[in-house]
Amino acid sequence: MNKVSQAGKGELVFAGALFLVSLVVFWDTSGLVLPTNNTVISPRTFPYAVATLLMLASLGIAWEVFRGRAAIPEGAGADSTFQRADFKTMLIILIGIGLHTFLLERTGYIIAATISFWSVAYAFGAKRIVRVGLIAFVFSALVFFSFTNLLDIQLPEWFIERAISKVGS
Repeated sequence: MNKVSQAGKGELVFAGALFLVSLVVFWDTSGLVLPTNNTVISPRTFPYAVATLLMLASLGIAWEVFRGRAAIPEGAGADSTFQRADFKTMLIILIGIGLHTFLLERTGYIIAATISFWSVAYAFGAKRIVRVGLIAFVFSALVFFSFTNLLDIQLPEWFIERAISKVGS
């Protein structure tokens, strides 16, 4: 077995995360309440199949990495230098999604989604942050209006959403 390369370590992290997801799916599926009627295929069948495939895929990835066959990123050659992950970008996106989750019930959908959309654009290098913020706000308002008034799916509201809901009525 060869020493695992830097790219291989990243693949092992991915394989480990995939394996954990498969375990969570297995655990969550085991808690499903089965219907009382006699069914040939239970509601647990498909989730167990997905969890099994996830587990096999994660083990396959780990096996290939340990055999020295780390994947080559698309568009790169075998002799290309390894580029490390951009942790600053990932952290900004993670904070934006975390804020979205935290603010959703407190400030309503539009503000939470605006912050989330804006943070992703900022993380990927948007230069005109005020314009991006306005676009994110308009897009969030359109999504809110479409879901609540056209699809009749209720999203968390605050004063902005209540004003938009009155426009649609």
